Amino acid sequence: MAIKRPPRRAGGALAALAGAAVLLLAAFLLLQFSNLSLLSLGLTARQASTAVAADGQQTASLDPPSARQPKPKVTDAIRQRCAGTLGTWCIDYHTQQEVPARTAPRGNKTCSLDCNQVGVCDALTGLCTCPAGWTGFHCLHPMKRRCTHKWRRLGFERPHMPANLSAGIGLVDITQLTRSHCAGECDEDIAACFCPSNTTHGRIPAPEDAPQGSPPVRVGRPMNAACQPNKLPDGTPTRWGWVDPEKLFGPDGWCMAEKPKHTCDCPIPGLGGKTCDEPIEQFCPNQCNGRGTCLYGYCKCDEGWHGIDCAHCSMYADGQQPGLEEQRPWIKPFVHTPAARDFAPGETRKRPLIYVYNLPSEYASLMLQYRHHGSSRDNCVPRYFGEQNFTALSGFTYTLESGFLEQLLQSGHRTLNPDAADYFYVPVFTSCFIFPVRDGADSLHDFFYSVGQNRVQGASNMLLEAYHWIRSHHPYWDRRGGRDHIWLVTHDEGSCWVPSVIRPSIILSHWGRKDVNHTSGTAYDADNYSMEYVHPQYDPKGFQRRIAGHPCYDPHKDLIMPLMKTPDHFHRSPLLGGRAHERKYLAFHRGRVQHQLPGYSRGIRQRLANASAAGNWFEKHNILVGECVFRSSGARAALMHAALRRTTGCRPHTAPPVLLSKAPLLEVPACRYEKVEGDYSELLASSVFCLVLAGDGWSARMDDAVLNGCIPTIIIDNVDVSFESILDLTAFTVRIPQADAEKLPEILLAIPEERRLEMQRNLAKVWSRFTYSSYRPYAQRIRQLQQENGAGAAGAPQLSLPPTVPDLDPDADDAFGTVMAWLYGRLEATR
Repeated sequence: MAIKRPPRRAGGALAALAGAAVLLLAAFLLLQFSNLSLLSLGLTARQASTAVAADGQQTASLDPPSARQPKPKVTDAIRQRCAGTLGTWCIDYHTQQEVPARTAPRGNKTCSLDCNQVGVCDALTGLCTCPAGWTGFHCLHPMKRRCTHKWRRLGFERPHMPANLSAGIGLVDITQLTRSHCAGECDEDIAACFCPSNTTHGRIPAPEDAPQGSPPVRVGRPMNAACQPNKLPDGTPTRWGWVDPEKLFGPDGWCMAEKPKHTCDCPIPGLGGKTCDEPIEQFCPNQCNGRGTCLYGYCKCDEGWHGIDCAHCSMYADGQQPGLEEQRPWIKPFVHTPAARDFAPGETRKRPLIYVYNLPSEYASLMLQYRHHGSSRDNCVPRYFGEQNFTALSGFTYTLESGFLEQLLQSGHRTLNPDAADYFYVPVFTSCFIFPVRDGADSLHDFFYSVGQNRVQGASNMLLEAYHWIRSHHPYWDRRGGRDHIWLVTHDEGSCWVPSVIRPSIILSHWGRKDVNHTSGTAYDADNYSMEYVHPQYDPKGFQRRIAGHPCYDPHKDLIMPLMKTPDHFHRSPLLGGRAHERKYLAFHRGRVQHQLPGYSRGIRQRLANASAAGNWFEKHNILVGECVFRSSGARAALMHAALRRTTGCRPHTAPPVLLSKAPLLEVPACRYEKVEGDYSELLASSVFCLVLAGDGWSARMDDAVLNGCIPTIIIDNVDVSFESILDLTAFTVRIPQADAEKLPEILLAIPEERRLEMQRNLAKVWSRFTYSSYRPYAQRIRQLQQENGAGAAGAPQLSLPPTVPDLDPDADDAFGTVMAWLYGRLEATR
């Protein structure tokens, strides 16, 4: 039987259409609302599919909407800024759509036992960050760094070891002892030696019943390794120290007299003056945001503030109150934290946004607190305070380690909200650990379980510990397998010894070695990562298995960074307004040769020195090849010379400090040069080609050449130099195979003049990218040098290319800005 359908009403179709329209409109409004909600949270485009889960755990980071607004046009000014770059990262960065700015979250968590009154409570996590001397969940467990004269062989606890001056009898030099050996009173938080407590200017510790963290009753005068007695009480000579005991403990001695006839150095941060009794400001990153007290590099944050630089504010702190920079005007130029302010509705920010992990202090600030055993107070820091709190710029070889961190903390690209971050920066000071912390004393964090004095093994352990800490305390590593994490490894052979587990991350370094099957090229056993070390307690399986199977550098994801050179390192350069000199030297190189170490510099420096002498290159071709020889005198110089010879050859780790204000500072041993005398910057600025040769790994000569307008001539096989993967180096450099090093004169003379001029013009397009001019202390110094150079360069003829730049903007495209732009271009690859 057929079923009859009811007759269709004329209005049914219209009703159906209307219903469909309503559904479509509802769906459209829902989609719009969802997008607006995501935008209001500052979420980025691709993140719409991975928004915050119901339990508050973000499942993935978000990308900005792709088609909400028209993309800014590529202007001629942008094209000019991006001249000389490879790929589209630079233009993409300058034409990006900014994302909504999000005010940092405020925590309300408390910490166990209030961190024992010595640490800082992280209000977001409820975890304590402890200073030197303390460790544990609530900073309750003592972590002694005792002064000692010898290293342990076994065990994890180090008992108190009385001074034994007879241990120095028969030694060749003082470096056979740890640098913390002490004939006085030891500060067992940082292994700093002071005059004995029974002397007029001796150290008197805080009473036993004083609150934890109390300062000593009397600080006392320091006695570093060079300020130790060289005789036993019976007159027997000992290599324990360099100073006659009478000059230390006699009536007119350092520890007894108000105005001693013999004076010692003041290596402890915070102590200055002729007798080390004048308090001076200490370096801390971002000067603790003006919200804490700096203790040798550790920020003891004021109540309600936390983080590596006290930038994070809890719910109970008043962020509107002025910081300490208002009371201490000398720190005001170094306090700058745009990420910490409250953003107004509608404000936007440029990406990438980078979150700096607040790691336990062992990996960064503790290294700063332990650094005083070096030869100068500028070790491990980009700047420091001298007498009368004048600021000086550091010449430390590995300045970028702490300098890049401070730039990042002060950058507009920093975010205090990890859920809004594109990247995560992991601050681990491995170079500071390697020198001067390593071998300074004998605590666990003086050697990080490394064996046989192998420094890179301990540094590798540091990185591995930080990796495990991050994975056990935060979800962000596992979210993308570490691809959006950034590590900086600045020591000589870059990241060749980095643990394999962190290789998926972005590694910033100075050494661009690309071969997979590599072995260490160092001339120093202490840094040889190819030598296996096994210890029954510290490393029973050895450490080679943890670092094998990867190249030192992957140009697709890693980046080779310029060194952080102070503006005074290139003070005569036309880039800073200096006169464009006649480039009268065909080629130039000045530095260590080290004939006694055939493996140093892959043997290239030695070969060139021999070829230059045999071929009379200077007289025939105006090619200058010079040698660096250590020069200084006295006990401190002997100590430094011995220490440097033991660790890095004759190269000083520090250059003379650069004052931003006039004040007397410590003398730093310098180098004299055989055959090549004169101002280094002026010689570079007077040369057409400058040789880029390996050192004990990376070479600073690439940056030296570019910053002074000299054409880099690279003689290092299979190694990328600074920014080689992101700038068109073929436009302004010369590469010569190592096998052809002795053919240098013929190769350079064969380059036509027009090609030389073209390379110099191309170099001028990118040379500002090798500066760190936007770093606030450097920007100040650059402006000073521009004024000084302006008078001499005004009206002077342009005798060479690149021409004088009279008005370099320090905030323009420098190395830090280049890295930020490149990271923006890598966002897709990290997802």
